[in-house]
Amino acid sequence: MSVRAFLGIGLAPQVRTTLGSCGAALRETSREWRGEKWVPEENLHVTLKFLGTVAPDSLDEIVDVLRVVCEESAEYELSIGDVQAIPGLRAASMLWATLSEGESRTAELAASIDQALTTLDAPPQSRPFTAHITLARAHRPKAVPFDALDACNRALFGADARDKRMSVRGITLYSSTLTPRGALYEELAFVPFAG
Repeated sequence: MSVRAFLGIGLAPQVRTTLGSCGAALRETSREWRGEKWVPEENLHVTLKFLGTVAPDSLDEIVDVLRVVCEESAEYELSIGDVQAIPGLRAASMLWATLSEGESRTAELAASIDQALTTLDAPPQSRPFTAHITLARAHRPKAVPFDALDACNRALFGADARDKRMSVRGITLYSSTLTPRGALYEELAFVPFAG
């Protein structure tokens, strides 16, 4: 049976908790966004590459490719920047958190993965990569009240610096199972950086 899979950076517990508090602050301020699809704290991550539907016997090959990428990569720091309405406040389809530190390293890592996976005939990234953490998706584009986004970012800016920062030590291969209640993620493999 095939697996819906993606590669990502799992977030440290304190970073997930901080982002969960940001989402709670926004929902408390904006009734309109309470019923949207919020990513559960335990699922928060940075997606490096969505692989789509993958045959189970291909998973080992993907891990082997990740090992090559990770042999050339070293640990780095990642920090949360702010929360933004995408594409804008008037008609947002998503809310996501940006990176204030580690953004270029994360983009380089995504590009290395994209290039390395061409050996397995994986299609290249179709859109420019933007390092982010998805917090919520709207069922249809809708306005985000400025005061709600402001409350969200105040919760973020008020958090201790160590609760918005973490070390990135490797890449995780996840499976994603779609259910009526949302996606369930499972860590299939973690490949640490060699450097």
